[in-house]
Amino acid sequence: MPAQPLRVIGRLRSCFREKFGTPRQPLLVPGATATLTIAREFLPEHSLAGLERFSHVWLLSYFHLNTNKTIRPKIHPPRLQGGSIGLFASRSPHRPSPIGLSLARLIAVTGATVHLAGIDLVDGTPILDLKPYIPEWDIAADATAGWTIDAPFPSLNVGFSPAAVKEIKSAEKRLNVNDIKKLLQDILAHDLRNPRDRAQNKDGLELGFFLHDFECRFAVRRGTATVVRLLTGTVMHKKERRVSPTRIDLA
Repeated sequence: MPAQPLRVIGRLRSCFREKFGTPRQPLLVPGATATLTIAREFLPEHSLAGLERFSHVWLLSYFHLNTNKTIRPKIHPPRLQGGSIGLFASRSPHRPSPIGLSLARLIAVTGATVHLAGIDLVDGTPILDLKPYIPEWDIAADATAGWTIDAPFPSLNVGFSPAAVKEIKSAEKRLNVNDIKKLLQDILAHDLRNPRDRAQNKDGLELGFFLHDFECRFAVRRGTATVVRLLTGTVMHKKERRVSPTRIDLA
C-alpha cells in the first residue's frame, strides 16, 4: 500500500508548556486555554466558515513528545493506581500511531485563529484535523464507561501559600488573564503525580510544572496539594522538544 501523507493544519499554542501538568483528559480543566491558527495553504477564510456556530470541536493531534521505542500491549493508567489494562482499552498517548483525540470548547473564531478552552494538549502540538462536535451524532445515549466507572480520578485538596497568592495576582496582571488561581486548582486537584513513582509520591516533596510564562512549585502533604510559589525566569530541565514534520507518512 502506498504511503498516505497526513498534513499538519496548524500547531496549538497552549498554556501548558510540558507534559507534566497537562490534564490527562479534555475538559477536566475548563480554564485551560489555547489557540489554533490554520495554515494559509488551507485557506482559513473559507475553510473555517460556519465553525463559529458550534460550541465544541474535536481535535485530532499528533503526540510529538512521545519517546517510547516499543509499543506495549498493556499500560498502566494513573487512575488504576498501578493496575494495568489493554492498550486499546485506554487513551494512552503511547500507541502504534501516536494520534490523539480531544474535545475542546470553542470560544471564538477570529480570522485564521480558533480560540479554545478545556484543552489537554501541550504547547506546540501539531493538529492534524479539526471537526465540529455535533450532539445529535456524537452523544451515544446507551454508552457505558467500561473499567473507568470503577476507577475514578485520584483527587486532592488544593491550597495556596500567602506568597503564591501574591505571585498569582502579579501573573494575572502581567499576562492580562483572569482566574489563574482557579486554573491551578483544577490542574492540581486531579493529582499530577505518577502513582507508580514512589519517589515522586513522597509526602512533602516539592514538584513543579511550567504554565504560561512561569513555573508552579507545589508540594503534596496528607492529601492536599499546596502551591508554594510561582517562579519566572527558570529553565525547563527537559530535552528540547522534537520538531515533527509537517507531513507524516503512514506506511
